[in-house]
Order: sequence, then structure tokens, then C-alpha cells
Amino acid sequence: MKCVGKTDVGIKRKNNQDSFCIVDKNEYLLAVVCDGMGGARGGNVASDTAVRTFCKAVRESFALQPAEGYDAQEIEDLLKEAVSEANAEVYRKATEDSDLEGMGTTLVAALLCNAGQYAVNVGDSRLYVQNGDAFGALTKDNSFIQYLLDKGLVTPEEALVHPNRNIILRALGVNEEVEVDLYRIPPFERLLLCSDGLYNMVPQDEIGGIADGSYSSKRRAPGYRTRLAELIKRANQNGGTDNITAVLIGTT
Repeated sequence: MKCVGKTDVGIKRKNNQDSFCIVDKNEYLLAVVCDGMGGARGGNVASDTAVRTFCKAVRESFALQPAEGYDAQEIEDLLKEAVSEANAEVYRKATEDSDLEGMGTTLVAALLCNAGQYAVNVGDSRLYVQNGDAFGALTKDNSFIQYLLDKGLVTPEEALVHPNRNIILRALGVNEEVEVDLYRIPPFERLLLCSDGLYNMVPQDEIGGIADGSYSSKRRAPGYRTRLAELIKRANQNGGTDNITAVLIGTT
């Protein structure tokens, strides 16, 4: 399994408030992307804290019991508990330091192991699944614009330019407890985890074409690092209004 990540500050922002982590072990693969919010310092602290705490919780669980010893329900419980611990740590820092008050972060993660393939999501960072010619988001945004879409109050075209499209309804660290969405990942050739700095700047079909390497005219498909660099390049060419982070996982 291949897994590569990359982050970029973008063109408009002075600070990068995105964070990501990849834990690649023989018995499991874990990838997580967080997009922080809350002032010049708060967003960075929130995303970094969430990534580190979440990954630490998963690693410690597998240290106590090898990944092959878990069943599906136990993996789901493990991921929910890891999100809960990350939320609690971000919330603690936000309440103890006035400079960090109100900070929070999104979180999207994928865990691949013998017990199955799972994703968790809080906020509006996304996990895309690519299998053959099919490419689309598995996760559903916890956002105001997604709420409007679900209610049929805006069209997908209107959603792209809606003034409140960046408002999220759920984030880590804002409250003592957080609700998490959990997904089973279907069969795939590639997974792409990313912050909204990518998908708000680059159309979905274009992201898919870069993720599978078909954008290149070269006989041999570009490597994963080259594909991520191309994704970030396109996002910046289209405005680069936010930080851009992506993790690409693939079987080929």
C-alpha cells in the first residue's frame, strides 16, 4: 500500500493551520487530516493537537492489542474513542489559555487493517474514494451549506458561491463532547483525504484525474508525490485562498 501526504500554506494565508499524519505499520495504516480554526495561533494548535492526540490513541490501542485481534465493532469503538480523546485535549487547551479560546479543528481519518477499512469525520475535510472510473466523496460535510443542500434550499451550483459555504456545524474542541460520523470504506484503488483548501479550488473531476495519474501525457503514470504536488499547484493556480493539505493512499 502506498501512502503520501503534503501540505501547503496557499497563496492568501500567512500561516498554515492544517496538519496531517500518516502511521504506516505492517498490521495497519492510519492517515488523518485536520484543518484548524481560531485565530493566527489557535488554528495551528488545534489541528496539531488533534492529529497528535488522535494518532497516539490509535497507536496505544494497537500496542495493547494487535490489530488482527479486533473485530469490526471494536475498531469502530476504538476510532470513536480516539476522536473523543482528541476533542477533549483540544477543548482543554482552548479553555485553559485565553489566547486559544474558541479554537477548533476538523478531522477526517482512514484506518485500514485486518478487521476492515474505516473512516471517521468531523467537520468539512473530506475522504474521496476512487475505484476504476468512479471518484467521489465518501464522507458528508458537517456544514451549513450541506444542510441547505440536504433541505433542497440551494442547488449544487449555488452552493459553490454561497457566502456561508465555509461555515461548519461540527468541529473538535468547541464543546466538551463531539459527534463523529463513521464510515465503512468500500473497495478502492485510491483514497484521498484533504482539507477544503483543495476541493474548494479544484473541480472534483479534475481532482480525480490527478489522483489516478491520467492528467499526465507521459507513458508512465506520475508517482504519488508528483500527483499531490500537482493537486496543490492547481489549487494555488485557481486562487490558493486557503491552506491545502492532501493525503493519497493507493493499492497501485
